[in-house]
Amino acid sequence: MTKGDPVPQKRLKDLLPTPEKILESRTLKLFAPHLADPRLWHFNRHSLNKAVYIGVLSAFFPLPGQMLLALVGSLIFRANVPMALGLTWITNPLTSLPIFYAGYYIGAKILDVPMISLRLIGRMIADFSLWALSDGANPFITYRGTVSIAAFCIGLTILAIVTSIVCGLAFKAVWRYKTVVSWQKRQQEPSDKPPKT
Repeated sequence: MTKGDPVPQKRLKDLLPTPEKILESRTLKLFAPHLADPRLWHFNRHSLNKAVYIGVLSAFFPLPGQMLLALVGSLIFRANVPMALGLTWITNPLTSLPIFYAGYYIGAKILDVPMISLRLIGRMIADFSLWALSDGANPFITYRGTVSIAAFCIGLTILAIVTSIVCGLAFKAVWRYKTVVSWQKRQQEPSDKPPKT
């Protein structure tokens, strides 16, 4: 981090995947020719802010498509690829159950359909993961009479949009705050130049 940087970019770069790590993925390797644009790897306010919106929005779509969605969004909007891909991991094995529960709850309230149990949502997530890996039955068929897929889709979409907007605005506010604090510190530092006479 250079003196006066508003955000600890070195620390952020250390936390996010490298271009080499990203290109190790079989699916993402297909996009290698499009990833040569240096704007996709810059750690500046505009690129990172767009990546926050894209990554958080993509995180709410079920695996395995979320990273691919974040990559395509980054390519279209010229956002920071590592940040967008890293943020898709907001939904992970620890957070997916409460997120999917909240999504279904929102969708069920809007569509006025009965709420389902947390246990059933957990079982659906497990079945969906197996199905995505080609080892299980299609959960859309298995739970067709029990669960409203429309409630899931509507609820998760609303949750994704609201969360990405909140996170994007929070990122902007934190960046602006850090920039102002950094600027104020520079203004308070004694100047090395002798006063003009």
